[in-house]
Amino acid sequence: MEALIIVAHGSKMKSSNDEIVTIVEKIKESNENTNLHVFHAFLELSEPSLFITINNAINKNCKKIKIFPYFLAAGKHVLEDIPCEIKKFKKQYPELEFILLPHIGLCNGIENMIISNS
Repeated sequence: MEALIIVAHGSKMKSSNDEIVTIVEKIKESNENTNLHVFHAFLELSEPSLFITINNAINKNCKKIKIFPYFLAAGKHVLEDIPCEIKKFKKQYPELEFILLPHIGLCNGIENMIISNS
């Protein structure tokens, strides 16, 4: 089993957090017949936290856990906070594979997506 965790900043505005939940639900629907468990997590201001979500993935018996930072640029959360959390889990669960995926700003085709939506 594999897990994909979409981790976003989190907001005081419920509608902002709901956007992330909606995206994750769409990903789940398009992958419902696979061995991929898809989760959402927030770093601040909302739940579930990345810590809780990684534990949920482990409890679902996921052996490979991919973390996708839902951030446009590589700031402190992408460069420090998320890798630090992953490092703790790697130490505690050396038998599991944790993969930090590129943040949105580094995704192939981001420039085309921006142009096509302008």
